[in-house]
Amino acid sequence: MRILYKCLALAAVLALCAAPASAREDTASLATAYKAERPPVIDGVLDEWKLDSPIAITEPYQVIRDLSFWQGPQDLGCTLYVMWDEDNLYLAADVSEDTPFGAIEMLPLDEEDNFKLYISTDPTADPDRAAYGTNDFLVYLIVDNIYWDTAIDRSMVEKDSRQRFVSKGMEGGESVLEGYQRAAKVTDGGFIYEAVIPWAVFTNNNIPVFTPKPGDQIKFDFALTDISYPCPGTEYIPQIAWCGNLGINTNPSLWGALVFE
Repeated sequence: MRILYKCLALAAVLALCAAPASAREDTASLATAYKAERPPVIDGVLDEWKLDSPIAITEPYQVIRDLSFWQGPQDLGCTLYVMWDEDNLYLAADVSEDTPFGAIEMLPLDEEDNFKLYISTDPTADPDRAAYGTNDFLVYLIVDNIYWDTAIDRSMVEKDSRQRFVSKGMEGGESVLEGYQRAAKVTDGGFIYEAVIPWAVFTNNNIPVFTPKPGDQIKFDFALTDISYPCPGTEYIPQIAWCGNLGINTNPSLWGALVFE
């Protein structure tokens, strides 16, 4: 009887401990993008940013690849901020990394230092959809502090839904985001990254430009990749993401959500 009582007590304690953790993760899956009063200067300095809605990407449960080779948030992690206006999406990230700017051209894009931006440009799309639709995009932002290559992966979008917007730059060595500007400023523990991405890069003759309005909410996610030793044959390359697991590459329901304010 005493053993049974202890087991029941332990189960109750575990249940109480689990509930707040689950609540934290649910709450953390919604972030705010503030409207920029004026376009920020892209210089790696965050003086013009509102910093009271951070997206923290620093916890072990957020590591989606090679967790055993992740040495903690000082090895790879960031605090991300998002702003917007009718023409542009603005990103700023205070990145912690012990070996920044590890990217070389001979490696596949997903095996070198990069940011991966997962974004929908359709606030009316079903947030529980398990497959990419016409307005869902995966953007690679290579972090090498030299060329800053970019690419868009649309391979997971069904052919009939692509509306002739296909993958661009996935072989590497290209910059496919017209109007993309970025800057990085090295810090003691990593670097600060700041960028502007025009909404027009997510459009073509068949997909209209998304112009956000206050109150709009879209699916959104962000991931970082770190190659500690940038050479061919590197086997373990940790990756950490705000929400979800490796399924975010094919399943938008695992992304978080971004509300425009």
